[in-house]
Amino acid sequence: MSTAHEAHDDEHGHADQGSPFIQHHYDDAQHQFDSGKLGIWLFLAQEVLFFSALFVAYILYRVHHPEIYSYAHKWLQVKYGAINTAVLIFSSLTAAWAVRAAQRNERKLLIACLAVTIGCACTFLVIKYIEYSHKVHEHILFGRYFDPCVSPGGSELLTKHNDCKGTKGTVEWSLDQAGEIDLLNGKATTGCFEQSKFDVDPQEEGLQAECHVFEVKRTRNAKGEWNETGRREITNRCPEETIGEGTGEMGAQPKSGEAEKKKGAAFPCWKAAIQPAVCVPVMVPGKASSPQFGVLVEYGDEEERGEDIAIDAKCDPSKPLAEPADIFADKAETERVGAKAIKPIHHLTTHEEHELESLGPPPAHTNMFFTIYFAMTGLHGVHVLFGVFVFIWLLIRAVKGQFNDRYFGPIDFAALYWHIVDLIWIFLFPLLYLIH
Repeated sequence: MSTAHEAHDDEHGHADQGSPFIQHHYDDAQHQFDSGKLGIWLFLAQEVLFFSALFVAYILYRVHHPEIYSYAHKWLQVKYGAINTAVLIFSSLTAAWAVRAAQRNERKLLIACLAVTIGCACTFLVIKYIEYSHKVHEHILFGRYFDPCVSPGGSELLTKHNDCKGTKGTVEWSLDQAGEIDLLNGKATTGCFEQSKFDVDPQEEGLQAECHVFEVKRTRNAKGEWNETGRREITNRCPEETIGEGTGEMGAQPKSGEAEKKKGAAFPCWKAAIQPAVCVPVMVPGKASSPQFGVLVEYGDEEERGEDIAIDAKCDPSKPLAEPADIFADKAETERVGAKAIKPIHHLTTHEEHELESLGPPPAHTNMFFTIYFAMTGLHGVHVLFGVFVFIWLLIRAVKGQFNDRYFGPIDFAALYWHIVDLIWIFLFPLLYLIH
């Protein structure tokens, strides 16, 4: 094979042997190529430093708040992440192949490789758009905009906006001066109840809340105040989320709890829902914070109900626990033919624990996971978009026949940049999508 670049002739007396793009201020073609190679490596080194700050933020939050990664990563679509990983790895192959084609003066192959690389990059961006649009629709966003309608396991959640499809909660969030939900300094103005008054038996699953729940229709008057125009009581209570079927015993085979729950639910129904980011725990000086819950009505449809529909709940504190019975007293036992005398204790598997966890509300600071997620994947996406523009520019030049075995530096430099972009994604995919 010939050397990478050879000298050339121009008005400055250099020996021209192949390309008018060898600049006169370099000694020869090899000098220009080496200078460009040094420049691109310096650029890539600062790119690594640029991303390293985000990786440090990831590590710190992963160490101090592992629960938010265990919970929040279930919102991510592993299928999409895996497809994007395969697409980028293949695009690295075509980018490297393009360099080889330029070195061998294979113009058609060079054009094909650049076109395929651009197509792979565009495929990556389209898949990221699909992922991002779903998260925007479900309010699974960064910082104070994190207000998801459903948990990773599919169970409906209380939200600050209270405008999710198929549900309506009792919580109404305070507004700012513009009349919008005050996500920065706001708090729940109504609809939250102190959990300790309704969960007097912590060993029993769910909240022992005794509530009368009403759907209220209302209209605003000239002063901006709400006037009630009608109400109906919602008497059905939604089944508790469970990973088992039938009676919900933990010994049953795990199934999709939300799907099983909706099969036997009579809509509309209500449930006591905990969402610490919405019903903020009450802080009393000198005492532990008191958790709160709200009441959420599920309609079993995809309709979004506006402000003219509100949920009003009147909850009474649960009855106090009865005195413990004499554990030595004789107990009346009834036996059934064919029934086992002793039921085996089922210990949850790791998969069942994760599935049960995904049905619950987000832990505190979950919004930071998506702050880091959007920062890292968004910045990476910008680099992919920039790479598309670069490869389009190279494709245009390749069509004009400007690259050959004497001059292929831009192809080589762009391929190096693309390899770094792909390598960063290879780290992002397992760190964000494959935590478990």
